[in-house]
Amino acid sequence: MRVLIAGAGLAGLCAARELARAGAAVTIFDARDRPGGRVWTARLERDEHGELGGEFIDSDQQTIRNLVRELGLELVRVLPGGFTHRFRGNDGRYHVSRTRPWAALSECLDPLVRRYKSARGNTSAEAVREMATISLREWLRRHEASRELHSIANALRGFFLADPDDLSVLPLVEQLADGGSPAQAEMYRVAGGSDRLVNALVASIPARQLLRHRLRAISHPTDRVVAHVEDERGHAQELEGDAMVMTLPATALARVDIRPSLPGDQQRAIAAQRYGCATKVLIQSPRDLFDGRKARAFATDTDVGAFWDGADGRGTLLTFLGGGCASRRLRARADAAAHSVLDELCWLGMSSASVTTMRVATWEDDPWAGGGYAYLDPGFDPAWRPLLRRRAGRLVFAGEHTSEEWQGYMNGAVESGLRAAHELIEKPPQ
Repeated sequence: MRVLIAGAGLAGLCAARELARAGAAVTIFDARDRPGGRVWTARLERDEHGELGGEFIDSDQQTIRNLVRELGLELVRVLPGGFTHRFRGNDGRYHVSRTRPWAALSECLDPLVRRYKSARGNTSAEAVREMATISLREWLRRHEASRELHSIANALRGFFLADPDDLSVLPLVEQLADGGSPAQAEMYRVAGGSDRLVNALVASIPARQLLRHRLRAISHPTDRVVAHVEDERGHAQELEGDAMVMTLPATALARVDIRPSLPGDQQRAIAAQRYGCATKVLIQSPRDLFDGRKARAFATDTDVGAFWDGADGRGTLLTFLGGGCASRRLRARADAAAHSVLDELCWLGMSSASVTTMRVATWEDDPWAGGGYAYLDPGFDPAWRPLLRRRAGRLVFAGEHTSEEWQGYMNGAVESGLRAAHELIEKPPQ
């Protein structure tokens, strides 16, 4: 079986590895000049590194943890204290707390959580589909939430990459129903950088790998698949296979001309999938910027969004993530100067810190991603989720946006790539 794989991110690389191990002849191609997709490690001074893309792995994300172990890599526990929230209270002053924000959100959303549990989390249930049409902001307004609770909701931009006005209340309900605060989960990173996982996957795949090859169109008649691509010199090429794994984000997939067209309901679901605005900024300093504080990660409602110790406890690297409307604000500050970013942290005494290096990535400006990762807005019916990964003859679909349980996570990308590979292995095209 000859298999084409569009996209050399984690989903594509995992699908390629699994298919090659099963004896398939694999060709994987990507429009970027590097593999990894939205996993992007920056190599900095003093042998430090920071993550401009995917970074954290939770303790219960067994698929990616198993993959790391199989490839001979290690995980390192980071941010054991979790995230602390900084938000403006009803008195107009800022407050800092690890537990109060999630307790307040849990209380406010309790009626929806109970309704969700009664439906047993079935996203096709009418009650769940109905609550998905409500934005988080709308729910807070309906229940006359306090100014403080609105501020707490704004601080979630660093997690969901969407503002409360644009985010369906359902993902937060699911989070509260399934495990509570993600800010206090056990978090890990790949030791040495997430790109070590990418590089290990690339090295393990006996496949033809083509970079700087942009997918323009797909023809999939009954007997084969033809990918119409454009190389870095603008030359058109045709790649032919028996099947194809599509791992492009929905933003990029929607621009590919597919003939014959996908079924209308599947096209609608792909077009409706939203991706959060996200800017990550890495600021390196020669000293511990946290000055020995136990709290090493914060979620805020300010221009800088969330920020944390990106240097495994040394505090010499700050990682910022501005989600939703904070993405552009953080980018503007970074474009002005590193100290324009640090000025927002005067309450931690960081505004006068010396800066060695700064690196910036704004994912909604990336033409191959169109955003940080997928999120659920009130216009996306959760009953459409299976359509994002539904097979269409010789075409199978993967990518973090197709993961039912781990949408938005590296684990979701890995899981989806393995699932897509096994769809073809267990039921090859005839």
